[in-house]
Amino acid sequence: MNQAITGARYFALINGVLLLAAVASAQEVPSILQVEVENYVSYVGDTTDPSKVARSSGTVTPNAPLNFFSNVILADVTKINGAPAKGTLVIRSQTMLLTPTPNAGGAIADVTRPAMAEVSWEFLKPDGSSIGNMYVMGFSGGTPPPGSPQGSTGGAAAIVGGTGSFLGARGTMNNVEILSPRTTSQAEDPSARRTNGGGRARFVFQVLPVFRPEVVVGADGPEIFHADERPVTADSPAKAGEELILNAKGLGPTRPDVSLGAPFPSDPPAVPSAPIEVLVNDKSSAAVDAVGRPGASGTYRVRFRVPDDAPAGNVTVQLSAAWMKGSAATIQVQ
Repeated sequence: MNQAITGARYFALINGVLLLAAVASAQEVPSILQVEVENYVSYVGDTTDPSKVARSSGTVTPNAPLNFFSNVILADVTKINGAPAKGTLVIRSQTMLLTPTPNAGGAIADVTRPAMAEVSWEFLKPDGSSIGNMYVMGFSGGTPPPGSPQGSTGGAAAIVGGTGSFLGARGTMNNVEILSPRTTSQAEDPSARRTNGGGRARFVFQVLPVFRPEVVVGADGPEIFHADERPVTADSPAKAGEELILNAKGLGPTRPDVSLGAPFPSDPPAVPSAPIEVLVNDKSSAAVDAVGRPGASGTYRVRFRVPDDAPAGNVTVQLSAAWMKGSAATIQVQ
């Protein structure tokens, strides 16, 4: 392939197989998600008698083997990028104690990694409605690999996929901090996890989504309109505090669910599952509402308000869906 690939992604048909190759361009920057969890509890696989697993209502001191044991970690999502959220974290971990300088029972290796893990996340809005899932695999602990986001303290894990608003996501996940984690035996009843209590933790994601939320740009510029449908232009600029409407792509799945490529219905309106935010000059201006355009496929209408303190002149308008940002469009404000 002699020509450089300038797009972020491309499709290829090889031997009848459709391949989606994700190629990060020089301009593509991953979206950062800081996820906080509570009631973080590790259930050690130390119980060989099935009749005793998950039976004890109280805490149980674990009796873990020296090495090669498995455990399951459960926690509740509480915040994403500082905003309230709900959801569940499940980690299935296999301890190996990899290290170049092992004590007896440790596994000698060229790297320092205590365990390998399969990680499943399900993210919900505060009202309990679904946003989507992300799935991660890799090592836990040790030193963050090159390119890890600022604040990472451990872990070397890759996002291997997602659903909902994170459909096809790729990227990385690292630990930031794990505070007062509680470890117990798998003999403890997990229905008492919140009652018995657990630790808190923070994780950081670098997410490269398959699609990003974008303001539609037509032949005459960004498709951003006044409330009466007149385009916002240099001759008809927006005003500070004014409510505007924009056409958007890439806001993801909706409620009710609409198949990818199918036109959006008018009744009931198709509301994006992801939290939608409009950034004006990088300042948050929460979307008044966002819906799929009735009869259109993959195009949404977003109403938002220009901040009262927006400066006169050129200002940027940028969309965020599920905390993933798109490109900035420019409009004029008088």
